[in-house]
Amino acid sequence: MIYSEVKNLESSMDEGAPARARDEDLPGMGQFYCLHCDRYFSSSSIMEEHFKTKRHKKRVKAMQGPAPHCQLDAELAAGQGKPDNGPKLGVVSS
Repeated sequence: MIYSEVKNLESSMDEGAPARARDEDLPGMGQFYCLHCDRYFSSSSIMEEHFKTKRHKKRVKAMQGPAPHCQLDAELAAGQGKPDNGPKLGVVSS
């Protein structure tokens, strides 16, 4: 669920979404934010430098990959999901 929300935010940022609300407690008044790394920057030039780093590129690549496992996958792996008893066999009545 969180993964899909991040994907939606990522696509809205690519489309040129309106500027973020100003927040005096954040660096750069909260205007320069990296979604992938969850970091704020004090200026656009510092943010552009960050986009060139190996750490940022690895995180972008990881987020573009397959979706992580969900809770249902974890429950099935732990044996807590619905049982799979295989196909039903014909019942022989005598």
